[in-house]
Amino acid sequence: MLALDAQNEKLRVAVQTLKEMIFGKRSERLATLVAEQLALELDDLETSVTPPAAANDDAPAVKPSDKLRKKARRNIGALPKHLPRCEQVLEPEVTACPCCQGQPHKIGEDVSEVLNVIPALLRVLRTIRPKYGCRGCTDGAVQPKCCRA
Repeated sequence: MLALDAQNEKLRVAVQTLKEMIFGKRSERLATLVAEQLALELDDLETSVTPPAAANDDAPAVKPSDKLRKKARRNIGALPKHLPRCEQVLEPEVTACPCCQGQPHKIGEDVSEVLNVIPALLRVLRTIRPKYGCRGCTDGAVQPKCCRA
C-alpha cells in the first residue's frame, strides 16, 4: 500500500511538472527536462516522458530590432497571364524631330499594366508609349507623357 502511495505521489509530481511546462508563466517554465532529472524524480517509472512543446514557443525568439515591420514591397509585374489584356497605344502629339524636323523611328516602348476591376470582370489595361529617336541627330527620344485612366 505504501509503494502505491509513493508511486502515486511521483506521478502527481510528474503531472504537475508537465503542467508548469505547458501552462506556467514563461519565465517560470522549465525549458527542458534533462534525462538525469527525470531519472532522479521518477526513478522507477518505466515510461519515458518527453515534454511536449509549449504552445507559445513554436517560433524562435525574435530580437526587439526584428520586431519592426519591414516596409511593404510593391508587387511589380506580377499580374496573372490568364487575364485578358486591353492595349492602348499613346502616340506623341508631335512626331517630327524638334531640331532637324526629320521623321524619327521607333527605338522602344514603355509598357505599364494596371489591374482594372469591373464588377464580375477582371482585365489588365496595357498602356504602350512608343519611344522615337531621330537618326539625323543624337537628341533625346520623343515619348508621350504617362497618363493614368
